Formats: sequence, structure tokens, C-alpha cells
Amino acid sequence: MACTRNRAPRQSVRHFRACMGPALAAFLIACSEAPAPPPAVAGSAALEAHSAEFRRDIIEVVPGIHVAIGYALANVILIEGDDGVIIVDTTESLEAARTVKAEFDRITDKPVQAIIYTHNHTDHIFGAEAFAAGRDVPVYAHKTTWSHIERIMNVLRPVIETRSFHMFGNYLEAGGEAIINDGIGPALAHSTTGDGDIYGLLPPTHTVDERLEVTIAGRRLVLMHAPGETDDQLLVWLPDERVLLPGDNVYKAFPNLYTIRGTRYRDVMQWAHSVRLMRSLGAEHLIPSHTRPVSGAKAVDDILQVYGDAIQFVHDQTVRGINQGLDADTLARTVQLPAELAEHPWLQPFYGTVPWSVRAIYNGYLGWFEGNSSTLFPIASATRAQRLLALAGGADAVLAEAEAQLPADPQWAAELADLVRAASPDSVPVAAELKARALRMLAEVTPNPNARNWYLTDALELEQRITTGPSPISAERVAFAQGFPIAGVLRSMAVNLDPERSAGVNERVVLVFPDQGVQYAVHVRHQVAVIDALPSVPEDESVVVTVPATEWLALMTGQRGFPLALADGTVQVSGGMADTAKLLRFLALFRQE
Repeated sequence: MACTRNRAPRQSVRHFRACMGPALAAFLIACSEAPAPPPAVAGSAALEAHSAEFRRDIIEVVPGIHVAIGYALANVILIEGDDGVIIVDTTESLEAARTVKAEFDRITDKPVQAIIYTHNHTDHIFGAEAFAAGRDVPVYAHKTTWSHIERIMNVLRPVIETRSFHMFGNYLEAGGEAIINDGIGPALAHSTTGDGDIYGLLPPTHTVDERLEVTIAGRRLVLMHAPGETDDQLLVWLPDERVLLPGDNVYKAFPNLYTIRGTRYRDVMQWAHSVRLMRSLGAEHLIPSHTRPVSGAKAVDDILQVYGDAIQFVHDQTVRGINQGLDADTLARTVQLPAELAEHPWLQPFYGTVPWSVRAIYNGYLGWFEGNSSTLFPIASATRAQRLLALAGGADAVLAEAEAQLPADPQWAAELADLVRAASPDSVPVAAELKARALRMLAEVTPNPNARNWYLTDALELEQRITTGPSPISAERVAFAQGFPIAGVLRSMAVNLDPERSAGVNERVVLVFPDQGVQYAVHVRHQVAVIDALPSVPEDESVVVTVPATEWLALMTGQRGFPLALADGTVQVSGGMADTAKLLRFLALFRQE
């Protein structure tokens, strides 16, 4: 492993040292000696050239097997059989899926006999209804896929949605910026306002554990569990045609071993093993769920070989460094792919990056603590910033240095601006404007669209040209969520309990959902909401609420008011007005301001 440093010009540093004292100057100068940003030729220009991967197209890879590229973030694959067709992955919205279906209808009028989800990500599942067209169509997925969908939709939706819109650039148009592409597709076809015809998810009807061989419409398929980008990833293998559908485990970019929108740890060695499993099949055609297909046994074998080797290299060298006592920052700067891998066209940083992957692997093995005892209970970040600013001679001195460093080192300028923003409220507008300029410079030179989109989104927000956050709760969203089992919906209550309002509360409410034939106790105690399924309603229960499960989410999200629901009998509460008052006070513990 080798580390290279960019030595910034020293004239402004000498001036800064006089203002802030030699000890802190030395510390901050050392922090500034990070790798220089990549040259512009490897940034926006390279990313723009990569857009050719997503030119809109329907390609017939072998007779009867077509892939639709460029209509949405993910591809859709059509497998034509004797008396019907199979659809693999369905895009992220009904609108995009309907456009693809119209193109497929020009190829064949055979009905859809099955839909396959390669995994649980939004861009593969939300367009399914468009292809089913009102018919009961079997849907194949891994046995854990639905649980992954429920976890995101019911527990983490607000933050994952907001961070996804950052990463995929969904806020940029509103701020007057343009997406170049999203690395694995042209753009995510979702609106930040909650508008648009999105929700066409169909739940799986047939699940796969490790392997399933099935013949559908005369086509022989093998569905194999191949954990990688997600734990529920399936590959689709057509042995008669030697066609491999790898899902999101292979695409023409360095793999997203960690995604900056946020994810559980992705077991990268499992991912490498899955790629090698694919290689062992001897495919002659590779049809990824992102980027364009490849034909030719030698070309496919080469891609799968370097892909698996690159993943293993990053894993092994990170673990080697961990065992040498190196921290995540050092490893993220120093682990670099060998030249023959770094130069391969399928391993360019158009989606994942090596440094992000290294940090994820470190955290996956050891967690957040790197062994430095002073970080066990660190000073609050705002307090630390205030003390550093005082040592540095104040906000004006730091901002002057950030301005001086901006042309040569926008990363350092952005970090100095963050120091001022955290410590000096009076200087926040100036620091925000300076940081926005630094982020725009970084966006221009990065070839990674996730980083570019995030830089520009943050710049627009600093300039107060956009506001980010989860999409509003619309009637369409509520209707979509009402299709989930109520148990998953109740999980969202637990993570929305307000700890201050619930301090000292020890109350229990039983919710009876007659339309689903289930009942649950929600017990708030010790500032947590414990939710338990009940075989029946206890006779001595104090507050019992009977309500259709389909109505509960609308009530909890404010789409429908409790007074009207109580008045028209949608919600029935045991014990009359006294228990109704208790219920309303209880529900206020979960209210989001």
C-alpha cells in the first residue's frame, strides 16, 4: 500500500500560522495534506461519456430474450416463451414500466406468465402492476425479499428516501442543476414532491431459498440465491441459452460495496463468491439489470473474473491493514486497486468507489471504534469546533484561509467552512456560501455520480435554493402502505415514539384489526413502545380499539381525522368517552411535529 500527498501552496498557510499559533497550524496543515481531487478530465467529461451506456434501447440478446435499457434506473428483461413471457425486474415506477411494456407489446402480444424480482430495491419492484395488467401473475423472489421491503417502508423510509434523492440527484432540477447520469442508469424516476404514478408493487407469490429450477412458458430457468449488493439477491440462469442475468451483482461500474444513501453491511466476500458462482456457469451472454448486455463467452468470463477479484482485493487489503493496526481513514487513502484492475472498463468509479468500500469493510468487521481512546466519549462536535476556532484566531481568520485554499484544495476549504458553520452562528451565511462553491468544484472533477449529485444537492441547499426531506405523505402513499400487513405498519409506531412526551408513561392499548383477524398490544413503558401480537383480547384490558387495518395508517398519518372516524364508527373504543380521551392522549405520544 502506498500513500501520496498533495502539498498545497504554503504562502497562505504561513499567514494562517501567525494568526492561530504553531501547534494548531501544524495540525490543520497536516489535515489538509490529503490526496488531490482527480483531474477534470476524469470527472464530468468521463461521466458524460458514460451516458452512452444508458441510451434508450431494446436489445434482443438471443432470440426471444430482450432487455430494455434507459427507460428507468434499472433495466427490464423480457424472456419470450411458447405461450407467454417472463419479466425480470420492473423499474421504480408504474409510469416508466408502462412505457417499457408498450415497447414489449410491439415485440409480442403473449401474456405475462411470471414476474421475477432479482432483489428488493425500489428500482426493480415498483412497476410490477404495469406488466401484470390486472391479471394474477406469479411473482418470484427470494424468501427474505418481502421482509427487506417492509423494513425500509415501515422503519427507515423517511431517511432512506431523502438520502436516495440526494444520491440520485432528484433535487437537482428544482435548483437549476442537471443530472448527467446516475452511474447505473439515466435517473431515478421518482418525484421529490410525492407526485407521479409510482406504486405498482406486487408481493411475491413464489419464494426461493437457495435454488429453484422451474419451467415457465417453455423456458427452463434456474433461480439461485447469490447474496451481494443485497442479501436477497437472485441470479437467473437460462442453461439452454447460456444466458446469465446477474441482477445487481454485476454492472459496468465499480460495485457499490457501500452505498452512501445508507445500508446494512454488505458482505463483500459473499458478493465475490456469488460472482465466482456466476463465472462457474460458463455463460455466453450477460444481461445485467443495469448497463448494457455483453455477448461472447470470453468477454463474459473476463468481466466476471476481474469483478470478483477486485472485490476480494479491496476486502483482503482492508483486512490486512486492519490487522496491522491501521485506522479506516488511513486505509481509505491507501488501498488502491492494482493497475490491471483499476484500468478495466467495468471497474471505473461510476457507482461505487474503493475508499467508501474500505470504510464499510472496516466498520463491518470492527464497528465505529478505531481503538483511539480519546474517541470513546468525545467532546460535542459544536464545542470542539468553537475551541478550534478560538485557537485559530476566530471565524474571519479561518474563512480567509478557506478562501485562499479554495482554488487548490476545495476539500480543505469545505472542511474549514464546516468548522466555522459549527462554531460561529454569525458567520454561517458566509461559510455556507464558501462551502457551496467548494462543493461545486468537487462536483466538477469527480467521475462518481453519487458524489457529484450529493455535492450539488448540498450546494443548492446551502444556497437556500432547495429544501430536502421526505416526500409529503400523499393519499397514494397511504393506499400503497395499506397493502402491507398491519404488523409491519405498527413497527413504524415504535420508532416514532417521542421520548420526552412518553417519560414516566406506563400505558397499554389493545388494537383489534378485524379485517386481518389479528390484535396487538401497544405498551408504552420506559420510553419505548413494545408491540406484541395477542391470541385474543384479554377480558380485563382497559382500552381496546377496534379499527380496520386499512384505515389505521390513514389515521396515524393524518390523512383522516380521529374525530370523524370515531363519529362514523370507523374507530370503536371500549369504555366510552373516558377511554377515548385516554386513546387520544396515548396517540399523541407518537405525534410528529
